[in-house]
Amino acid sequence: MTVERWTTRSGPRIRYLDNAPAEPDGLPILFSPGFTDFAEEYDALLADMAPRRLLVVEVRGRGRSEAPGTGYAATDHAADLRAVLDEEGIERCHLMTFSRGTTWGLQLAMESPERIVSLAIGDYLPQEVALPGAFADTQMQSRFRGKAMADRISQHVVERVVADSVGRPLDDVLAALPVPLLVAQPLGDGQRVLHHDGVERYRRARPDVEVVAIPDADHDLFRPDRLRYGRAVVDHIRRRCPGM
Repeated sequence: MTVERWTTRSGPRIRYLDNAPAEPDGLPILFSPGFTDFAEEYDALLADMAPRRLLVVEVRGRGRSEAPGTGYAATDHAADLRAVLDEEGIERCHLMTFSRGTTWGLQLAMESPERIVSLAIGDYLPQEVALPGAFADTQMQSRFRGKAMADRISQHVVERVVADSVGRPLDDVLAALPVPLLVAQPLGDGQRVLHHDGVERYRRARPDVEVVAIPDADHDLFRPDRLRYGRAVVDHIRRRCPGM
């Protein structure tokens, strides 16, 4: 049964969902979702992952987590992820990311590599993207998963994320991280981040990377199949991290 939990260890009050299996199988998975995701959008994944424990984090300014006026750099978002681990007393975990959540996940891995046992990245490049000033207005006029962006995130949060974003490659972080790496690439006909050149970039940084294709998915790897990426992550863990 999924449990709602909270932590203030990084400053703002951060909400996360925990599938809390009675007898967990191996180390937990910490999930860093996309730019405006709500944790409830992963209810099906939370249920399907059991008995593997899964924690889905709503970083600052997302979902029902507190939205401070400032503090939206990658280091701040990574602090929210770390706060969840600290709140739960989790010393080591498998890390799973999607979209912009990859930047915060890689920041966490860079700062606390000893805590990451495996890494799965969903449709994103190994970098932090510097967001242009016009991104905030464009984003607020868009929709995601059928919901208007204005109902997903506050304007000031998007503006602060834009202001605090810094363009930088993170290939070296991946190259130095001695853990199994899985990259999920959508193969749908719509908009997506990872194309052939992006996959090759991962291969250059990590020749041992495993790439899993998600057929019929565009950038949103969880549509139409809400479970395929998560199941690929669990399979990857079982094969590459037996007993963990």
